[in-house]
Amino acid sequence: MRTLISVLCDYDALYSAIQLKLSVLPHVHVVRLAAGLPARPDANPVTDESDLIIVASISPINDLVSVLSRASLGDCVGRVPVLVISEQPSRPESDDRITYLNFPFDLDDLTHITMELVDEHPQIADRGQPKQ
Repeated sequence: MRTLISVLCDYDALYSAIQLKLSVLPHVHVVRLAAGLPARPDANPVTDESDLIIVASISPINDLVSVLSRASLGDCVGRVPVLVISEQPSRPESDDRITYLNFPFDLDDLTHITMELVDEHPQIADRGQPKQ
């Protein structure tokens, strides 16, 4: 079974580090999502198949909802685990559907958190099983 991790990232070097670290995991495929585009239903169609979405920003994220909306990812929150990596993430206290990892972080921590999120999400375990 393949694990698809979609990454929305505004900095090439950060994306490369994430992709390099996570691609060595067995059965993991990392894809970069288009960032900063106006919201379109077809902007990032791969997210329907994603097992995890990582939003990685070197800029402070003042409004995570608008970042996700611009990339057409708003509907994925709650269906697909979301990991936000940022220096100053915006975190609503009541939101347990999004996991946060603050800069600076260890790439081994990224691997550990990523696998925890993928392993605990029930949609992933059900994928590929015939519907009844």
